[in-house]
Amino acid sequence: MKTVKFLMLLSAAILLLMVGFGLAQLKGLNPVKAKAESTLAPPLVAPGNSSPVAVPSFAEIVEKAYPAVVAVSAVATSSSKGMEDDNNEDFFFGPFHFFFGPSPEFPKGQQQPFRQSGGSGFIISSDGYILTNNHVVEGADKVTVTLNDDREFTAKVIGRDEETDVALIKIEAGGLPILPLGDSDALRPGDWVLAIGNPLMYRNTVTAGVVSAKGRRISSSSLDDFIQTDAAINFGNSGGPLINLKGEAVGINTAITRSDPMGRVVEGIGFAIPINLVKDQMEQLKTSGKVSRGYLGVQVGPVDADAKEYLKSKYNLELKGGALVQKVDPKTPAAKAGIEKGDIIISVDGKEIKESKDLVKIISRYAPKKNVKIELYREGKKKSIDVTLGDRNQGLKNSSEEDNESETDKQAKLGITVEELSPRIKMYNRIPDDVTGVYVKSVDPKSNAFSKGLRQGEIISEVNGEPVESVSDFKRAVSKVKSGEMLSLYVQDGNSGRYIYFKAE
Repeated sequence: MKTVKFLMLLSAAILLLMVGFGLAQLKGLNPVKAKAESTLAPPLVAPGNSSPVAVPSFAEIVEKAYPAVVAVSAVATSSSKGMEDDNNEDFFFGPFHFFFGPSPEFPKGQQQPFRQSGGSGFIISSDGYILTNNHVVEGADKVTVTLNDDREFTAKVIGRDEETDVALIKIEAGGLPILPLGDSDALRPGDWVLAIGNPLMYRNTVTAGVVSAKGRRISSSSLDDFIQTDAAINFGNSGGPLINLKGEAVGINTAITRSDPMGRVVEGIGFAIPINLVKDQMEQLKTSGKVSRGYLGVQVGPVDADAKEYLKSKYNLELKGGALVQKVDPKTPAAKAGIEKGDIIISVDGKEIKESKDLVKIISRYAPKKNVKIELYREGKKKSIDVTLGDRNQGLKNSSEEDNESETDKQAKLGITVEELSPRIKMYNRIPDDVTGVYVKSVDPKSNAFSKGLRQGEIISEVNGEPVESVSDFKRAVSKVKSGEMLSLYVQDGNSGRYIYFKAE
């Protein structure tokens, strides 16, 4: 019994000793402070800087920008230009579906009385000039602008440029707040940006994010040079400003990506037009209502690592960049000046061509009929060629007409029209990336191809056993087929493939 009591007393003594030691260690330390120190995240520290960086507040920037951001409403009647094609909504730019989805259906044969869209814009001059997207106001009979103070004005469309999706409108008012224009070239991936607009009709909505990338191409236009951002952009944000931390507009919010090729929902991928591109065409929008650009008439590609190695080994020529001429269109300024396939263009009027897309940007900034000096390499030798530029709009129109003539020739044999299987078409139709071929635009219902089941939206990847990866491949294969001959096509719909056989007409 005595032994048990002794052990109990010894245990209690040891326990008291341990408690006392613990209290001594914690002496002078505030319990609340100790808890806070154990749960607080470490302060942000900028690279190369030992001082903590505070998480920014954008409140002051937004307060200054709000008054210059406007809501834009556009109404178009069923007879308006552009209404007929409204059902052919582009993956990125549906003029009216973009904002609110399809309008209510009307009985077959009955015209819809009107369509209404809503977007955003921002004031760039105190006398009422406003920038927005072309697809916000295109085809509209009436455009209404609502200011931050709830005043409403009927706006006049001063100028539009469909290729870059920019529009300039004006209201009759004075003393208006303006949003200064910044330098989009100075943006870097990772820079903070804000998007302000009216998504889903929620006025004065601000979202924040970073510049995800620059120079994105999302359509067939070679002028595409979009800023990609993860600042949330939704239906109705179109035309609103993308703002830097100086409170300057560095872009016009334009487009969103909704899903990937597999149909999975995509978040945090929006696009804005760089404001420097808009600055270049502002004066033309004001004075002539449209933008005229220089045109050369060549198709170019990059001078990649393999091309550089080839040029080095064959001509002892070391190139840092340039634009490789893949094709010279006939009867164009380039053809008339003597530019040839295989030439490598390295500068225009002394402006260096670092990559192929630089050529299009530089040429398009000149006015038609402008004389420019082009420096290039041909078979390792440097040459200088003077070119009088054409008009880009007319040049693209002529090129399109030539393509249409070729399509008509094909229809006489097959009843099929095709186009390039672009990344945008793949994304919109959820076609896997590994599928190659040409996209079927239409099939004549009276053709043998139609009777064999070929339909619009399918992909032709073989003609008579020849692989087809482009429209030029398709044309070349079809050109060998004579009327009355049997034809084999391998057709895919994105999920499965099949062969079809029919007689060319």
